[in-house]
Amino acid sequence: MIGVPFELSHDNNNPIDMVEELAETKGWDFVRLDDSTIDLSLPGQKTKFSVSLEWQDEFSSLLIACSLPIEISPANYEMAVQALEKINQNLWLGHFDLSNQNKFPTFRHTLLLRMIPTGIAIDLIADVFDIAIAECNRFYTTFQLAQAGDVRLHDDLSAAVFETIGEA
Repeated sequence: MIGVPFELSHDNNNPIDMVEELAETKGWDFVRLDDSTIDLSLPGQKTKFSVSLEWQDEFSSLLIACSLPIEISPANYEMAVQALEKINQNLWLGHFDLSNQNKFPTFRHTLLLRMIPTGIAIDLIADVFDIAIAECNRFYTTFQLAQAGDVRLHDDLSAAVFETIGEA
């Protein structure tokens, strides 16, 4: 987990500034590309995930995209798309697609932050980070199997989307 609550040192309306401050505090690797874009590297269970954020001031929206370092070949594209469809049917927040020329599985979600106070906005962003990393961890093996063209993908996918009720 990201470990919020997090205290900002100042009130700022640009969520990219808030995320940069959060990244500095947490010791995450990041590159600030411009006023509206930042790229982060966040730890997962099996690998680090690339997280890109893009702020669109016009809509007060923040796009969060968390990419898995798994390249899907054209030969296995159809298998990956079928997996994406089943995965997306089971997500409550965000969705997966194939980004960067239809090669890399990416979890995406856009937050609308108009009139959201700064302290709440950073909590919402951190919550989406947690969800993105959890979902990428959850389906990491599924996408590895898709990358390899492995037919066991369907069994792994069934297990990954299986919902349990109650506690053992």
